[in-house]
Amino acid sequence: MSDNSFFKPTLLYKEFMILDLIEKDANITQREISKIIGVAVSMTNAYIENFVEKGLIKKKKHSTKTVEYFITKIGVERKKVLNISYLNASLNIYKSAKENIVEFLDQIIAKGYKNILLYGAGEVAEILLQTILIDSQIPIDVLAVIDDDKSKQGKTLVSTKIISLDSINDYHFDGILISSYTNQKLIFDKLLAMNYQKENILHFFD
Repeated sequence: MSDNSFFKPTLLYKEFMILDLIEKDANITQREISKIIGVAVSMTNAYIENFVEKGLIKKKKHSTKTVEYFITKIGVERKKVLNISYLNASLNIYKSAKENIVEFLDQIIAKGYKNILLYGAGEVAEILLQTILIDSQIPIDVLAVIDDDKSKQGKTLVSTKIISLDSINDYHFDGILISSYTNQKLIFDKLLAMNYQKENILHFFD
């Protein structure tokens, strides 16, 4: 249950985070907790007092400024329940997202593409490669990933080599799939400028 800016922190997520943070560090301050979960210190204090009342947390006050927090056995069990619930919700989102990607790949397959190159060695390419790798029934081979960043060239992304645009003639491929959102127009124009056939340029983002 790691931090992810894509998801809006819910009350359950904040509850898990507070219990998790306290279990890992009994000396963590309310200010530090507030910064991590993104709420005011007063709200963090209210959460903690509520968890103390529920028996999830115990606190040991050494002075007005120094307090130790301890997660109880009930708190540990509660954290496990929250973690399972989070993983279940995340899995449902993952399944839905994967279905959309597989549907897109099926459309490419229906058009006769089998051996392709990806252009853009970022998160989109990584997700596409992982989906193809996990699902052995998808009859698409990604031969390499093109990227203009020289620091990436020569490395691999999900066991797939990252190459420069100049190296594409070393591969026998059916099409190039643009796997970059921010640079998709720039990549498209670059491929057209080198006289690559427009009909063989595939777009993940329309």
